[in-house]
Amino acid sequence: MGAATGCGRAPAPFHGMTSLSSLFGYWTSAKKNKSASLRVQRFGNDPLRHLLAIQARLRARAFEFGPYKTFVVREKKHRHVVDAPMKDRVVHWLLYEYLLPIWQPRFIADTFGNLPGRGTHAAVRRLAEFARGASSKWVLQLDISKYFYSVNHSLLKGMILRYIGDQDVRALLVNLVDSFRTGDEYDGLFAADTMYRRTAAKGMPIGSLTSQLFANIFLCAFDHWVKQTLRVKAYLRYVDDLTFMAETKEELLAISAAVVEYLAAMGLTIHPFKVRLAPAAAGIPYLGYVVWPNHVSVGAYGRRRYHQRLRQHEVGGRDRTEALMSYKALLSHTGITIKPRVAA
Repeated sequence: MGAATGCGRAPAPFHGMTSLSSLFGYWTSAKKNKSASLRVQRFGNDPLRHLLAIQARLRARAFEFGPYKTFVVREKKHRHVVDAPMKDRVVHWLLYEYLLPIWQPRFIADTFGNLPGRGTHAAVRRLAEFARGASSKWVLQLDISKYFYSVNHSLLKGMILRYIGDQDVRALLVNLVDSFRTGDEYDGLFAADTMYRRTAAKGMPIGSLTSQLFANIFLCAFDHWVKQTLRVKAYLRYVDDLTFMAETKEELLAISAAVVEYLAAMGLTIHPFKVRLAPAAAGIPYLGYVVWPNHVSVGAYGRRRYHQRLRQHEVGGRDRTEALMSYKALLSHTGITIKPRVAA
């Protein structure tokens, strides 16, 4: 079994974390829902041999992350995903299960994405709650440009090492952060005087379990600043998507200016073409849905894809049962969010 993830439990010592039983638990988590992968099958043909090799490297303080492979995922938009070796994924789970109990209690309640119980649907429900508020008449949505590629290594290390006393874990985390650097492929998107262009050691591999957790850790202090200093009640963040609601447009413009300045000091830039300031009554496009003051609907992209799959299934002679079941699940999270009054 892997190390315990319950909040409040002290992380296991490094020797226990690297026992064969613990490593086997991390391997079990790493391969979940990935049985069709060739690398998973190869690792699974003789997991004991691979796990013994990982254990030996970890305990000798000689484990090295990488090499990485990059490929493009074509979904709603093209994304460059960094593929880590299976040995790395086992160690990612080790670090994730160590760090999660430390950081989960420190995240604000409105931090969503890549956290247990705080996925897409939880974020949509929370935004629907905000949209029902009497003072939530306007909404501001911001997106951090190339977030994973922009994270400053020096700042990130300072954050993730802050509560870690185990020297072996600290060294492993430093090695993980240093194992990947963003190249110059996105330099053209940023001005020459920005921290992005001035910083060589930056970036996290998209698709990595630890990067997903690091993404929330890196913005944890920012979330608390928004709540405690800016005193924004209706605020939530889903990874790099920031959403604010307030009574007036002017309030949100002031919030936007403060947020841009704060994030710039961290080396982060708000995407200039992904800023949306609009009345809540116009609907809030969010994570594939549209949130209204009294109901939630599926977004245009989801509706279009659903009708395409339905036509393929019913007219085109292609079996789209699995895809249609997924869309049925998507639709199950839509509907009225304000309970109608019952007549006395």
